[in-house]
Amino acid sequence: MAILNAILGAILLFFGRKLYWLFVGIAGFLIGMQLTEMFLAEQTAVIRLAVALVAGLIGALLAVVAQRVAFALGGFYAGGYLALSFGPPLIPNSPPIVWLLIGGIIGAILAAALMDWAIIALSSLVGAGAIVGAFVVAPAIEVVLFLVLFAMGFAFQARQLTPVVVDDTE
Repeated sequence: MAILNAILGAILLFFGRKLYWLFVGIAGFLIGMQLTEMFLAEQTAVIRLAVALVAGLIGALLAVVAQRVAFALGGFYAGGYLALSFGPPLIPNSPPIVWLLIGGIIGAILAAALMDWAIIALSSLVGAGAIVGAFVVAPAIEVVLFLVLFAMGFAFQARQLTPVVVDDTE
């Protein structure tokens, strides 16, 4: 599963805004996997994978049908994923649902309000998080790697967003 997370993370890191429907689907799948591991741990891996796939498919379908809702849902998924990834280790024994809701609501508000920039930031954050989470490294290296990957993804996607102005007045 680690290799799959790293591949999905790389897709989000560099193409999250351009393929926003895929961003929403992958983020939904990743959060679905985390939630099924927490709440459906007694179920088989096939059932957990199916639930995660359904979460991703719902997000991807909404992204195609209703863009504004999909941006908010993508923001919710991404914010929830990030909060679930980093919140519980910071405050042990805290309820995961609180982290999901706080991160999800913040992500949804950002995505709806800022659309393109929010999707670039959130997809870069989730992509970097998925890649870093796929490997076991020292915490200090993990933080540096996360920040470097986030910056690379954000810069790559932002460059695609802003038009290049050519001055041919010479």
